[in-house]
Order: sequence, then structure tokens, then C-alpha cells
Amino acid sequence: MTADILGVTLHGTGPEPVLVLHDWLGDASTYAPLWPYLDGKRYTYAFADLRGYGRSLRLMGACTIDEVAADCLALADHLGWRHFHIMGHSMTGMATQRLAADAPSRVKSAMAVCPLSAAGNPLPDEAAAFFARTCEDNDAFRRLVKYVTGLSDQWAEVKLRQNRDRVAPQCRPHYLRMMQTTHFVDEVRGLATPFLVVVGDRDPGLDAAAMERTFLAWHPNATLMVMPNCGHYPMQECPPRFAQMIEDFLDSQAG
Repeated sequence: MTADILGVTLHGTGPEPVLVLHDWLGDASTYAPLWPYLDGKRYTYAFADLRGYGRSLRLMGACTIDEVAADCLALADHLGWRHFHIMGHSMTGMATQRLAADAPSRVKSAMAVCPLSAAGNPLPDEAAAFFARTCEDNDAFRRLVKYVTGLSDQWAEVKLRQNRDRVAPQCRPHYLRMMQTTHFVDEVRGLATPFLVVVGDRDPGLDAAAMERTFLAWHPNATLMVMPNCGHYPMQECPPRFAQMIEDFLDSQAG
């Protein structure tokens, strides 16, 4: 990749292109457990790394939602994708909405997984301070990933190592600020883009009720699916079932 294009991991060679974005805490390798279960004959998946992550580790920027959307469109152009599907997880759930608003003729469908929305995530002072500590404090980071999944100490350790090794320290607080301050709800109300919204029934903060108030309230063609026995990382916690869920949706939107 050139210095101006996001790093990407490609999977599959199918005719339907799918651009996939990661969360705040980890890079595109978060999706690695999913890859064996994806249909590479029907779909080409591009797992992108945002600026400061993974294959884009040394690519710095403003870390804003507008920059994320512009980088995604530049990557799609680089790949020769005039039309594509988009999937975002957690932080980049709002990026699926930004792209649908900015390029409605190009985005065929969107999948928002355990997503933050166009309303952002303004936090009370104490919670904001805790999230800020996770950028450098390893124990705070472990507490956070255990809280959103209910999984083990070893799980938290693996997530910590991924973050510290593959996310640039200087970008972590900037993307956190993006999540807390972004708000563009008026620009997404009524968008016709088909949306699949996926949450885990064990994700304590981003549950079905939150999706009813946001994505489903704003997008007339949104469908909500709840994954049983799953927290904030369905691509890691329940990969075969998650792969089937997203490809069932993609099958309904392809063509």
C-alpha cells in the first residue's frame, strides 16, 4: 500500500466486495478467527486498518469520522470498487452511517456490529476518565475487555497484547475523543441503505434497546439480530455463527 492508502488484508476473490472496519481496541486481525468461515468465492473482503492500526500503524492523521470515511472511499477507489458493502464494529459502527450518508450511491448495504452510532458516545466524567486510562494503563484495559465480554483473564491478556503491539499510542486518545464528541444524527435519518445491526446478548453497554433507540429509529431498512451467548466481539467469540449471519444478509443484498 502507498503512504496515502489504508493498509488492508484481502480475503476471497468473489464478485461482491465487502469493506470491513475494526473497533477502537484492536486492528483488522480481530477478524482473523472469522476468515476460515467466509465464502471467498462469492465475496471479496477487504479488512482495513485505520490510521494508527496494524498495517496502517505509521499512517497518522486527524482521527476524525470524516477522515475515516474519506480514507475508506479512497481505499475502495484503490481497489477498483465502485459499489461495495460496508461492515463496522463498535467504534466504526458510526463509520458505516457516515459512509452511507456521504456516498449513498456506492454503499450497497451496511452491517453495524455492536456499534456506536452517529450520536456518538458522550460519557460522564468518571467513565470518560476510565476509558482514557485504558490507553496506557494495562489493568484498566483488562478490566474493560472483561467487562464487555465476561471472558477470562487470559482473553483479556491476548486483547491487551494485540492493542499494545498493533495500535499506535498517540492515536488511542484521538479516536476516543472522536467517539465521545461525534454527532451527525440529522444526516442519517431516513437513509434508504439496508442495514443489518448485530449485538450480543452479553454486551452490557450496546444492547438491543440501545439499537432500537438509534439505528432502528433512524434507518427505515434496518434489521436487528441478537447473537445468543455472545458479548462485544462476535467475530472472536462466535465466529462460525457470526459468519453465517452476515453472509445470509449479504446474500439478500448482493447483485
